[in-house]
Amino acid sequence: MFSYLLAGVIVVLAASWTYQVNYRVQEAKFRVEKLARAIDREREAISVLGAEWAYLNRPGRLRALAETYYEELRLMPIESSNFGEVGQISFAQTDGTERLVRSLSEQDENGEGL
Repeated sequence: MFSYLLAGVIVVLAASWTYQVNYRVQEAKFRVEKLARAIDREREAISVLGAEWAYLNRPGRLRALAETYYEELRLMPIESSNFGEVGQISFAQTDGTERLVRSLSEQDENGEGL
């Protein structure tokens, strides 16, 4: 009789444990699905923002805005004369930095570029 009672208690405990595990798995599955939907929405939003950024940064549109607001902004077209050379930049001098600046300056002088 005692063995039947013990077996019954074990079956009830096993069923209870199985139910709890099943419930936790279902809850975790729901959270994963919810996060996957949120990730999809965020990816879509990023895609839309990328398209908006590309649309707003069209060269023709920016040129027209620069011309329209020239008096306020004084924006000028970028030309090669607007850029300096590496040798014109003063760096904090360390052994590694001196070698790097010297190397870049030599490359610039030789027309090798970066």
